[in-house]
Formats: sequence, C-alpha cells, structure tokens
Amino acid sequence: HRLQQVCTHLHDAVKEDNALAKAWYRQFPSYHQHQLRAAITTKNENQLRDWLQSFTNDKALVDSLKDRRQKSIYSPALLYFTKAKLMSDCEKFNLVSKSTIHENTINTSATLSPDGRHLVTVSESDNANIYGHKMDGSWGLKAIIAHKHYVRSAAFSADSLYVVTASIDDTAKIFGLGCDGSWQFKASITHELPIISAIFSADGRHLVVKDVNDSVQIHTRKADESWELTATFSQGTFVQPNTLSTDGYHLIIARSDNKGIIYSYKIDGSREKKGTIPDFNNVISASLSPDGRHVLTANTDHRAKIYGKESDGSWLQKIVIHFKHHINSAIFSADSRHVLIASQDGSVKIYGQTSKGSWEKKVTIYHKCGIQSATFSPDDRHVVTASLDGTSKIIGQRTDGSWLEKGSISHDDAVF
Repeated sequence: HRLQQVCTHLHDAVKEDNALAKAWYRQFPSYHQHQLRAAITTKNENQLRDWLQSFTNDKALVDSLKDRRQKSIYSPALLYFTKAKLMSDCEKFNLVSKSTIHENTINTSATLSPDGRHLVTVSESDNANIYGHKMDGSWGLKAIIAHKHYVRSAAFSADSLYVVTASIDDTAKIFGLGCDGSWQFKASITHELPIISAIFSADGRHLVVKDVNDSVQIHTRKADESWELTATFSQGTFVQPNTLSTDGYHLIIARSDNKGIIYSYKIDGSREKKGTIPDFNNVISASLSPDGRHVLTANTDHRAKIYGKESDGSWLQKIVIHFKHHINSAIFSADSRHVLIASQDGSVKIYGQTSKGSWEKKVTIYHKCGIQSATFSPDDRHVVTASLDGTSKIIGQRTDGSWLEKGSISHDDAVF
C-alpha cells in the first residue's frame, strides 16, 4: 500500500511538473532550444490555437497550453512535446487546406522561416521574394530582394528575423524584419567569384558563404551591424553552420592523403585539431552531428558512411550505407540520434542509433523517381521528401520508435 502511494505521488509529480517535456527539451543543443522558443513566442493566440487544434479537438487542452506559454522557459518544451505526441499518434495526414503562390518563373527553392510566418522563394530570375502569412491564412508579398544576376539561394536565420540571399553577381544581401513587419536592407557582402550559397550560423552572428569554386568564407557581424571577413578556406573544406557558435565553429578538411581533419576554429583566429577521420576519399559532403560525436559523409561511389568518436579521441567507421545511384542529401537530426539520406535511385533511408551505440536501419521509403532532398521536422519526429516523380511524402515516427508513411503531397511536376 505504501509503495502504491509513493508511485502515485511520483506519477502525479512528474505529470504536474511536465518532467517528460523538460527532459525531451534538454536533449536538444542550445541553438535548437532557442529556435523552438523563438518559433513559439512569435505566434499570437489565434495562430497558437490553430497550430494546436490541427491535431486535437480537446479545447480544454488547447486553452491550457495557450494560457501557459509565457509562464516559464519550459513552456515551449511543453507545447512542442504535446504537439509532437499528437502528431505521432496521428496515423495519416490529409490535405484540408492550401495556399498557392504563383510566380512568373520556375521556383528553384522555397523556404519557410522557423516560426512559420514568412516564406522566401528563389526563382530563375534576379530576385528573391519574401511572403508573409496573413491572419486569414493567405500569403502576401512583403519584399523583393533584387540582384544584378541569378539568385542561387536564400535562407532565414534561426530566429526568423533575417534573410540572406546568394547570387552569381558576386554578392550576398542581408535583409532584416522591422518592428512594423516590413523587411529592410541591412548589409551586402561582396565576393570575388559568383556565390552559390550563404547560410547563417545558429546564433545569427556568422555567415557561411560558398562560391562556385567550392571555397568557403566566414563573415562575422560586428557590434555596429556591419559584417567582416574572419576566415577563408579552400576547396575540400566542409564547414557546418549548425555547429557555429559565439566562441568558434567546426570544420572538416579533406586532405590529399585521403584523410579528413576536424578542427575547432576560434573567432580569435586560432584553431584546434579535434580528430582525424580515416578513409576520407571521394567525399562530396560531410556533416558533424550536433553533439560532436559522429560524422556523416556522402561519397561519389554511391555510399554514405558514419564515423564515431571513441573514448580515446580517435574516429572509427561505424557503418557503410549503400545506394544504387548518387546521394543528393545526407543529414543528422537535431538530437544526433538519426540520419536521413536521400538518393537519386528513388530511396530515402532513415538510420537510428541503438542504446549500444551501433546504427541500424529504421525504414526505407521509395519514390518512383530520384529524391532530390529530405528534411527532418524541427522536433525530429517527422521527415518530408521531395522527388522528381512530382510527390512529397511525410514520414512520421510512432511512439514505439517505428517510422510510418503518413501522407503524400502531389504536384504536377518534379519537386526539388
């Protein structure tokens, strides 16, 4: 009887204190926690209610969560944890409403801001367009970022307050969201060669800029809001924007002797060697996991490899994942426990780390044509694919850890 009383008391304490939500929230790195908080705090009451009601009819639950969101730092944890659980319990997604934005030229990319309030599109033109989500659910044009030549990419900062564009006119432009909701020009970065991509670091203080020769530059924002060049790396360097921080960032350099070197590069100009990865030949992309314990590579021989850091600091190959065609994307989840690899052979594979540290396949999802990209949702519980067969598939993780296809979105042409 005493044991029953104690267990009941502990159960009530865990539930009342939202201990599960807090533990789930703490597993994410600090930059990801900041992103979750920013996404929640920028929603007004109507947006928050609609966001939650899309997966539950429990009005009391929605009102309770909505009223508690400003009470503590853990309110976003409770909101996202509950949302993730509701989504996991959903066996199938159905398209119930949609908004369509028409542009005169073919879109090469369309990216939502982390808070879901803005969309930036890149077309086969000299402009990037920023759209804002209205209260009635429609989207309106907010700003046009003009370049002198084709725009290759556009990306939001983690706090959704900045957009950076990259153009083959040798410039990257930064726009910021004002208090009145308008987007204003902030700065322009000039390069010697056409720029193909520019990405913010997690804290928004740095920019990773890559040119057509695959060389990489790091630009850092100063106190007066101007940007200065702080580092330059030649070909064969993989810089990870997600690991960029205020005191430094990690980079992986492919050497001519088929070895990969991991460095921690400090803002003061110094760098520290963190490890050497063996058998690093024919690598076309390399990613360091957010927890710094694993490296994922995609190779020209249609293979992906996962390397793990040992207790003595050495790096060993953990698994080789084979595909029938070249790999288009290979990424880690934010909690470092899963990898997502998409291939031109029409398959996307999700591998997960076991309690013993090994990696095992969780699911393979097939399309009729090659898969151009695949991305985790912010809570890591869902994956969306983009395929040349004109479909995007939504794959969700169930509460038992298994993965299930939950929906398919059809288009009239290839999805990139």
